[in-house]
Amino acid sequence: FASTGAYYAMSLKYPMEKRTFHYVTMFVTGIASIAYLIMAFDGGNVMVTLASGDERKFFYVRYLDWAFTTPLLLLDIGLLAGASLSHISFIIGCDVLMIVGGLAGPVFFPANETAKWTLFTIGMIWFAPIIYAMLVEWKVKMNPAVAGTYSLVANLTVVLWAAYPIMWALCEGTGVLSDETEVILYTILDVTAKAALGFVLLGNHGTIEAATSGDKAGLPMN
Repeated sequence: FASTGAYYAMSLKYPMEKRTFHYVTMFVTGIASIAYLIMAFDGGNVMVTLASGDERKFFYVRYLDWAFTTPLLLLDIGLLAGASLSHISFIIGCDVLMIVGGLAGPVFFPANETAKWTLFTIGMIWFAPIIYAMLVEWKVKMNPAVAGTYSLVANLTVVLWAAYPIMWALCEGTGVLSDETEVILYTILDVTAKAALGFVLLGNHGTIEAATSGDKAGLPMN
């Protein structure tokens, strides 16, 4: 919640039409904070039985968090690059399908290894266009004034997001890591990918000015 308040305070330095990135980023951490508060009260989870016969908690609220926050993160990155809204929308759609693939297996087939890993693999297929967009496509027509910040945010996002499938394999997939370790490691990833990178983006005044100079809404015209 602290980062959400900080982003709002930072937005007050800009006129309303230049606050797009602040508001988007603010809602990312705001939603994530509520999700983690739910988990802190031991909500948003169910007990599932794995193929090994072991029982563990499955935190479905984490996926609800991701279903809202990761599209907003991609919106932030896409707008920073000046990508078209149609391309951003496509990448967000890929993101949602990726999340559904990771969610469906543990929910419907926690003990069925074939079904669970098949759905996970399908989700990973949708991850590929997201990586390609951030590392290649969105860099093509980028405003040079935002290139440095974009490269830092996009590259770190790809690296951090690539760790989530590994976590899934060790937690939801095989149950190798305990519930407690899962919570700690996912929390570190989420705080870094959302709150920390949010400060990297919003802390650069020149980047915000350049990225919101295209039109009154701070959105790409194409």
